[in-house]
Amino acid sequence: MIAKVSVKGQTVIPEAIREQARIRAGDQLEVGYANGLIVMRKRRALTPARVRSLILAGRELPEMTSGGEMVVTRAIERVRGRRK
Repeated sequence: MIAKVSVKGQTVIPEAIREQARIRAGDQLEVGYANGLIVMRKRRALTPARVRSLILAGRELPEMTSGGEMVVTRAIERVRGRRK
């Protein structure tokens, strides 16, 4: 689908997509940009049940090792080097 951007920077999300995403009037959307893509997603309330599920999901993450820490450090240095 193609949507047109107005002179004010506004666009209309096609009805079929709004229905699939269950977006209603008044809903808030988070908007981001990543790797050439504009990403929009419906903002979800942070309920106690959602907080609990996020915490439980975090427990499944692997432990950080010294080797893993070095890989992350190098990746950060590479990205920072590109910005200069």
